[in-house]
Amino acid sequence: MTSLLTLAAPLVVAQLAQMGMGVVGTMVAGQLGVRQLAAQGLGATAFSLVLIMAFGLMAGLDPHVARAVGEGDPQRAGRLFYQGLWTATLGALPLMALIVLSGRGLRWMGQDPRLMDDVEVLLDWSAIGILPAMWFAASRSFLSAIGQPAIVMRAAVLSNVVHAVLCLWLGLGGLGLPRMGIRGIALASVLGRVLMVALLWLGVRYSKSLAPFRSPFAWPEWPLLHTVLRSGMPLALQYGLEASGFALVTFWMGLLGPETLAAHEVALNIASLAFQVPFAVSTAAAMRVGYAVGRRDGPGIGLAGWTALRVGVAYSALSGCVMLLLRTPMAQLYLPHGDPLVLSVTCHFLGIAAAFQLADGAQAIGFGVLRGLDDTRVPVLFNLLGFSLLGLPLGYWQVFVRHGDPAWLWWGLSLALGVVAVSLALRFAWLLRVRRLLA
Repeated sequence: MTSLLTLAAPLVVAQLAQMGMGVVGTMVAGQLGVRQLAAQGLGATAFSLVLIMAFGLMAGLDPHVARAVGEGDPQRAGRLFYQGLWTATLGALPLMALIVLSGRGLRWMGQDPRLMDDVEVLLDWSAIGILPAMWFAASRSFLSAIGQPAIVMRAAVLSNVVHAVLCLWLGLGGLGLPRMGIRGIALASVLGRVLMVALLWLGVRYSKSLAPFRSPFAWPEWPLLHTVLRSGMPLALQYGLEASGFALVTFWMGLLGPETLAAHEVALNIASLAFQVPFAVSTAAAMRVGYAVGRRDGPGIGLAGWTALRVGVAYSALSGCVMLLLRTPMAQLYLPHGDPLVLSVTCHFLGIAAAFQLADGAQAIGFGVLRGLDDTRVPVLFNLLGFSLLGLPLGYWQVFVRHGDPAWLWWGLSLALGVVAVSLALRFAWLLRVRRLLA
């Protein structure tokens, strides 16, 4: 457990710092008004859907760099890093186009026209940040796998502080600058991501401990590029399916009115902040399992995986209790002068979010453990089962067919996450048993 937490701790700080960009953006939007907060939530959800798919693509680096480290081959790890950067560069343009088009798609879906002008402005500006975000994801995977997550942590924390200052300044105005509103929030996000990846690259370039991993500049190498894509494409689909479930719920909330959407955005933002810890632990778990695979250490694979799952479940249970007990003051941080109805609905949603923390944390780490085994295809089916066949239909039927409480959309997400979490744990147990039988 000590090795897992040593690797995970800097990643947790880095992940929380990166998530802080979204939290600050949401808080600043809340100062602008309920309409701007709702528009920020809708636009950020559409952007995050594409961003999470991009992160899934880049996560294809994790098992291969970790395996190279376990095999004692630092030069291969360095070459894989370059191929990860090429993957990001080549994949960014179509993803930028998808972000811009998603704003037009939301308008076509029938989202509130009062929100859509702000939403489209947010998405058009945010699209610029997808390339530095993908470069950051590739750099984070590489540095985490070679045991240097502290570089990621320092870059994320420093850039997050700069982003917070920029977001307040550009979004709300001051010091001779007029209020830019939603446009300022998006621009601050882009500048923060550029700074973050620049700081990471400085760390890679000048850190003495990384000298064994440095390799000459390399153009795309198809065998290594194919290796990254073979693992990353299913992960992009897998991440995308889960993110699509949350995005679809957000879009459905938008059909229920700006107040319901604003409440949902605040509750989801708080839940997402708590989720960053198991998400970071899942990355550490993928590395630990990958190291064991590289060493051909069968018992070490099981120990690394089950330890990570136990840590994730314990943390998620604790965070759920904290969220349940402190949901009102948490919501008030986002809505200091907000509508009492929005505050009440937010607290209602947070009560349910506390319940699904356990499943959300367990499924995140389950994906990480299987990623360490380079098992990225079968888990896609678990997301299809949990979200597409069970959770989302349940929520839609209860809210839009039976005209029930919007909270049913959150209960549907809880069901989906629970099914996925159990399926992933059973899959890991089965793979361990197969490996023992084949040994």
